[in-house]
Amino acid sequence: MNDQAHFFRPDKTAESPFITEVEILLGGIPQLMYPDGTQQFADQDCSPVVVYSPRLPEPELEAFCRENIERYRLHYALHKQAIDEYETPAIVPFW
Repeated sequence: MNDQAHFFRPDKTAESPFITEVEILLGGIPQLMYPDGTQQFADQDCSPVVVYSPRLPEPELEAFCRENIERYRLHYALHKQAIDEYETPAIVPFW
């Protein structure tokens, strides 16, 4: 995973509220932005990398987050203490 960049874009909150909420629920894990325009939630600071979403174009990632927001809320509820302590518990892939 060497061809992606991390960006924090608080100015996009109004246009991508579910992406923003997922980022917060995951403890601040940003989307990786790939050269082809796709994005994915993944923590590259772990080995192996922990992935939290499929790799999708931004509008599709927003739709994915909206459709699956309850899964992310449940993940946060189950792992709140770890997430609040800056750990990155894996999520069971559902995509």
